[in-house]
Amino acid sequence: RTGNFPPGGVKKLHVDMIREKGAMWVHHTTFARSIPALVEGLSGEWASKLGRWSLEEFRRQWGHLSVVAAYSPDRRFNYGASDAVWGRVLMSPDRRQVQFSNFMDEVISGRSETGEEFISVQQSPSRDFSEFGLPAFPPYLEELVGPTLQARNLWVATPGKVSVLHYDWQDSILMQISGSKRFTIIDPARMQTAYPCVQRMKQLHRVAPGKYESTVVEREIDNFPLVNVTHPDFERHPLFKDAHVFTVEVHAGDALFLPAYWYHQVDSFAEPGKLNVAVNYWYQGHSLATRLYRTFRENLFINCTFPVTPGQAHICRDSML
Repeated sequence: RTGNFPPGGVKKLHVDMIREKGAMWVHHTTFARSIPALVEGLSGEWASKLGRWSLEEFRRQWGHLSVVAAYSPDRRFNYGASDAVWGRVLMSPDRRQVQFSNFMDEVISGRSETGEEFISVQQSPSRDFSEFGLPAFPPYLEELVGPTLQARNLWVATPGKVSVLHYDWQDSILMQISGSKRFTIIDPARMQTAYPCVQRMKQLHRVAPGKYESTVVEREIDNFPLVNVTHPDFERHPLFKDAHVFTVEVHAGDALFLPAYWYHQVDSFAEPGKLNVAVNYWYQGHSLATRLYRTFRENLFINCTFPVTPGQAHICRDSML
């Protein structure tokens, strides 16, 4: 990729370029080459409207709509943890379909500010976001996204939410509507530096506000690595010294194009009394680069699913996210 990779790790584009040159130009200059891109102004129409909304206005406009909310005792929601039987597991939040007004009640309760409990909206049963006044497809990109669209996500959270380091299997377009996000990204050409692994999932169950039980389930998770990207342990993960890591700030009105298999951690921010709102569109671009990284990933991993053997150190025992 010498001479083809932008300084700083991400291309800088403007919505006017996409409007002028079209969706296929976007594909060939970004996703086809597995190059992330920050697009100024792509979500400006919606950011200019929703960015002014107060918490009360969000409740008034969206309160009657159904969303899928995630509940967690930790602001990271999905995170690695030690387990006496399995050595290491990935904690997964409790998810429930609720009305948006219920989510707002939790926000206003202030439990996330005290660290007692964290809640975020991660999905909606809406077929096209029309009930929310949000676009069914990114502007000017339906030709690219529509034929192989896999899912749409609605992300709503209060400041402090963290999505720890992971990759996704599909190409992604994230449109930031309110607040901002900081992406910390690892180039998959050096995927081994993140220490890919397979681990068991430990499902959280919310039994009361701020109180949880958990159960290790049969499901195995392969897209959360061992390395802690913000506080790496170079003694346990020396290869991380060779990782290509960069950060991208995505502000309201902008969008991030992120190809499949790029490890990323996401921190969400918003002004006091505001929400962080974004929408995601996932689709299969089927680029040769994605196929290469998929093959690479399927054959390069540490198996953390073996149970603990008494008297022996577990291979993943100290690898905490």
